[in-house]
Amino acid sequence: VREHRIEYFLPAFAGEVIEIRTWVENVRRVRSLRKYEFVRKSDSKTLVKGETDWVFVDVKTGSPRAVPESVVNIFALSKDHQ
Repeated sequence: VREHRIEYFLPAFAGEVIEIRTWVENVRRVRSLRKYEFVRKSDSKTLVKGETDWVFVDVKTGSPRAVPESVVNIFALSKDHQ
């Protein structure tokens, strides 16, 4: 994870049903932006929006590396099911 950004709009309270939505906004050479949204089911109000900038890293070297095409394809399929 390179960076998280979170914006809070409204509070949530015990007993409320909250729907959490997440999707991959884009995939770039070594990075990917995933977005999040927390929505209260009773009134469809957005409580929180956020995003995380991910960097694909080689576990052996710790260096950024290009996101493999197989990973890009998985995210592309997920985006179709939002």
